[in-house]
Amino acid sequence: MELNNESKTLFIPLIGKARISKDNLFLKDKKAEEIVLSVNYDLNSLKVSKWLSMYLSLRALIIDELCNEYLKNNDNVTVLHLGCGLDSRCLRINKKFKKWYDIDYESVIEMRKKYYTPSSNYEMIGSSVTSTEWLEQIDTNSNLLIVMEGLTMYLSEVEIKELIANIDRKFSNVHFIFDAYSKKAVKYSKKKNPVNQVSAKVKYGIDNFNDFLNINNNLKYINTHIIRKKENKLPFLTRFIFNHLYCGNFSESLYKIYEFKL
Repeated sequence: MELNNESKTLFIPLIGKARISKDNLFLKDKKAEEIVLSVNYDLNSLKVSKWLSMYLSLRALIIDELCNEYLKNNDNVTVLHLGCGLDSRCLRINKKFKKWYDIDYESVIEMRKKYYTPSSNYEMIGSSVTSTEWLEQIDTNSNLLIVMEGLTMYLSEVEIKELIANIDRKFSNVHFIFDAYSKKAVKYSKKKNPVNQVSAKVKYGIDNFNDFLNINNNLKYINTHIIRKKENKLPFLTRFIFNHLYCGNFSESLYKIYEFKL
């Protein structure tokens, strides 16, 4: 089953995380290292700079930390990782959850099943996240943590509204963690963006949390996070360049991580 253009973007963060993990920097992801050695895709056709690798790995680490914080403070949690790709977050964070569902297109899950094994508290569902069918498989008697990393920008505003509305109709006590481009970043992406290598189309962005509140009247804003500087093992000059070019004010104007609840 062939991957669509948006699904092919999953290889970009996969390469980045594998590189950072192999170099023993700030993210350990042995599963990413394993997958890049055997996945059936020409990874050499993709250009993923060391700077982008660091940025995407730092994004993943921050979202991991936010997930761990939520799981630490809440019991009886079911986690939904929408648009999971080949990401190993289910292995990287603590196991204080009732059930974990990784959800992505059937073609992605077919590939994913070569590297991940279902268990009593871990399942993979092959479906478009905008479909309503997968919702029927999710337990409603738990707190729900929904993670959407590298997903919102590939959905239209109408699709996002329908997704949130479907979740709102079925569940209560929902906590969202997701990343989003700004509207300026969506415009810039038409000219320069690593995902252009696979002809993926960036559609959606928000400039601040109020833009997302307009998606659904029951949404409540919690917090905004930036890709922040972190202590790491990078050489001084590399760290200086990365912190100033990728974690500065201009970068913050293009991209943020948000938390909301229903």
